[in-house]
Amino acid sequence: MTRYAIKGGTEGKDRLNVLAAVMRPTTLALLQRAGIAPGRRCLDVGCGGGHVAIDMATLVGPTGHVTGIDFDEAILELARRDAAAEGLDTVEFRATDAKQLAGGGFDLAYARFLLSHVSEPLEIVRVMVAALHLRGAIAVEDIDFRGSFTHPRSAAYDRYVELYRETVRRRGGDADLGPRLPELLHQAGLERVRFRVVHPAHMDGDGKLVAYLTLHRIQEAIRADGLATQDEVDQLLADLLAFTEDPRTLVSLPRIVQAWGTTA
Repeated sequence: MTRYAIKGGTEGKDRLNVLAAVMRPTTLALLQRAGIAPGRRCLDVGCGGGHVAIDMATLVGPTGHVTGIDFDEAILELARRDAAAEGLDTVEFRATDAKQLAGGGFDLAYARFLLSHVSEPLEIVRVMVAALHLRGAIAVEDIDFRGSFTHPRSAAYDRYVELYRETVRRRGGDADLGPRLPELLHQAGLERVRFRVVHPAHMDGDGKLVAYLTLHRIQEAIRADGLATQDEVDQLLADLLAFTEDPRTLVSLPRIVQAWGTTA
């Protein structure tokens, strides 16, 4: 049983906008390594705000097609508006659970920051494989929260990392899943499995706010699971924001592992 730790909705989309901007260069590189090309049919599993699906639609061009699926209808509606604003009619967004995905025929299936939130990540990878053509590719990327760091060290950030990892664990996920991705692809029967590690860190800009924004979006789950009081969370948010706004400090995202492979 998985209960998603990060609150979605409109404010959740604001956080995803920042995260997507930070991740975009390395995610585009991953998609290129996985073989995205004009005319391909692509699937984005757990697409969230639709940022990667929209980039995919641009890459596959007018002869390709992209389907993004997610369980959060509110965020999907915002993704649809973004796609319409870009003039893209080759991308669609469906509200569905990944385990209920039906149909196939995709050339490429992709997921970012999804597998760390589910209790059975291998099952999701196998569903993604089943959605492919006989010859297709999988590309996934996910977090290893143990790699998170700041300079200088921040007690508020360390507590945030502790709370995030434990909240995800209690809700059926694994916030340190990243290094397991190549193994999961092998277990799902993929061939030519490759991997790469990326680790964004910032001294300025919106990317530096990701930790603060994430703590803000998981605070309800933290309270619900009895991991911290609202007073402690409020103090952590204030301390983390003050640390983030100091131009002399450095704040990282979690270490991120990318993996990709083919069905034949």
